[in-house]
Amino acid sequence: MIMRRTVFIFCLILSALPPPALHAEDNPKKQAKELAEKAKGEGSDRVKQVQDFCAAAQLDPKEKKYADTCNSYRSGIIEDDTAALAIALAAYKSHDLDKAESQARLVTAYDAKLSGQARFLLDRIKNEKLLNQVQAAWTKGDFQAVNTLVQGITNSDIKAAANVYVNNVNLYKGYIDQAQKVEQSNPQEAIRQLTLAKDLNPNGPNNPAGMIDELQRAMQAKNTPSPPASTPKPAVNSSADIAKKVNKLLDDARNAEKQGNQQDALSDYAMVLKLQPGNQDAQSNTDRIQQAIRNDPAAAKNELASAIRYFYHSQFDDARRALMNYLESPRTALNPGVADFYLGATLIERSMLQTPRTQWKGPSPDALSAFQQARKANYNPVREYISPALLKIWDSTGK
Repeated sequence: MIMRRTVFIFCLILSALPPPALHAEDNPKKQAKELAEKAKGEGSDRVKQVQDFCAAAQLDPKEKKYADTCNSYRSGIIEDDTAALAIALAAYKSHDLDKAESQARLVTAYDAKLSGQARFLLDRIKNEKLLNQVQAAWTKGDFQAVNTLVQGITNSDIKAAANVYVNNVNLYKGYIDQAQKVEQSNPQEAIRQLTLAKDLNPNGPNNPAGMIDELQRAMQAKNTPSPPASTPKPAVNSSADIAKKVNKLLDDARNAEKQGNQQDALSDYAMVLKLQPGNQDAQSNTDRIQQAIRNDPAAAKNELASAIRYFYHSQFDDARRALMNYLESPRTALNPGVADFYLGATLIERSMLQTPRTQWKGPSPDALSAFQQARKANYNPVREYISPALLKIWDSTGK
């Protein structure tokens, strides 16, 4: 009886002891083997594949093949990510955004630095593609799409480039609104505003070219004299009115000279000569001022600045006269390239404004010659200040 009790107690003690150390060693090996087998089937997810092989190597460090595979796969994924990122960056620099995007998407999330650079590049590509869509919408004349697409751009410098088109949309709308406000009271100013809108974007809404044609036809009809009545009326003697206008213009010209505004004085004298072609006072003063400008480099410089100002205010007759005066004196014409460019631009804008769009046959030989002279002087205009229509003609003279 005592013997049985002793055996029973000994068995209880044995059952309470931990399993042999062999089982504790077999468990990590088993887990490592399972991870390695799992990794073999994860070829489509290389990051998980590397992670599983490397985890197996940690669980069973004695099994050299796990560590070798871990290191080999880890080096391979980093090399491939580095190569894909390099190709993506090169494609981006070559403006091949589609190739850059597809290569950047190949970069895995395994290496934090490489994946971070890829994410930054993908964000930049997304923003640049939006900018390209903004540019296309502007060219098409879809102003609503311009404003909508710009909202999706998050990169600050690309946003700044896109906002140029938003500003152009607002500028275009401002030209149209102003033209509509003054089309009845000042149709010539309305035509000028519509011409600015058309030159800014020929495909913009409201059809400014058509509006210009309508206004020009209305002005032409208004200026066409009515057929004579059966009983002719006595002609109105307007010589007194002309004399009154001439005296006023002469006074304005003298005052402009006193204030040093030679270009304004020349403009007033030119108007006098239109009203009275033989007015000696206006002719002699015009000759005197032009001679002074030709002999004074400082005056010539001011004349060029005034001519350019006239151009941007669409005072094309004044701009043409000032530019011709400037170019007539090689000794004081220190910037002939600038003057020749704006002379050509003035002649083109003037002819486009005075000729219905359907009848305009292109720039005159004088305008093209002025552009070619500007090119010979190595002049390059600041393109953002020049209308697309003018730039197209300018670019054609360089071919």
